[in-house]
Amino acid sequence: MNNTQTLRHNILNISLFILGTIIISSLLCIFFAQVTDVYMYDILAVKVKCDDLLLEPDNSIQILFVGDSECFSCFDCNYLYDKYGYTSFNCGTGRQKICDSYAIAYEAFKNQTPQIIVLETNNLFRNVSTDEDSNDPVLNFLIKNVPLFSNHSYWKPAIRKFMPKDRETKRRKNRGFVGKDIIVPYNGGKYMKKTKKVKKIKPDEMEYLDKINDLCNEKGCRLILVSTPSPVNWNYKKHNGVKKWAKEHSVDYLDLNLDKDIGINWKKDSKDGGDHLNKYGAKKVTTIFGKYIRDNYNILSIPTL
Repeated sequence: MNNTQTLRHNILNISLFILGTIIISSLLCIFFAQVTDVYMYDILAVKVKCDDLLLEPDNSIQILFVGDSECFSCFDCNYLYDKYGYTSFNCGTGRQKICDSYAIAYEAFKNQTPQIIVLETNNLFRNVSTDEDSNDPVLNFLIKNVPLFSNHSYWKPAIRKFMPKDRETKRRKNRGFVGKDIIVPYNGGKYMKKTKKVKKIKPDEMEYLDKINDLCNEKGCRLILVSTPSPVNWNYKKHNGVKKWAKEHSVDYLDLNLDKDIGINWKKDSKDGGDHLNKYGAKKVTTIFGKYIRDNYNILSIPTL
């Protein structure tokens, strides 16, 4: 066989391999395909949280938290249960966009009947339609465009069997809360300077905020907007924007950046210079939040799990 024939033979083999791969992938995509009309930005993160919720006993969660890292850093579900007796699950994920908050809430109602959904408001100012803060752009592209990746909830449990269990077990044990005992003080001084200026919620984010509110109304669930303490992320203009929407839609809004009773000590209660609270600050947030729920809502009791 001469060089030309060898080259042709190699090209034919490569072509057949590529064609076979495409055919097999297409068949697998058809097999794994699942039709859904709920848009998700970070599908992998949403699926992980939805899988976690499916492991919870049906109709056992009274309060569901959604939002970005401000959410999972601030609401300690186990402490909330120990102190007030409320069952909850923290579905916060890193850089969570509000479209994903809606997707998680939408899926949660398939096996849960939360009486309250808490939306931490930082993601109201994250752009839904851009990839500016994607955790993994390549994986997200595959997840969004290839059904085999998109609908990985079918095969993910098998893959997890070969992966370390410590992190997954700890996350579920803490019911989604991620607490750190690291102390990195915030030294920037007063950050909630009163103003009449308003940071408007953009139309794309407003659309999904409306969807979450409509979903709660449809399911007979209360929506509460909560802004957790964060000098890096929060200011009075954002407060005014959220307050305006909440007033127009008769939704309760709790801004803990303005609550002096919470007792945040920025020398001790931040893990990264005022971006997120550590576990000491989270305990204070959870305490004041639990008291707010106890004083303002009649939460139906659920048998001890």
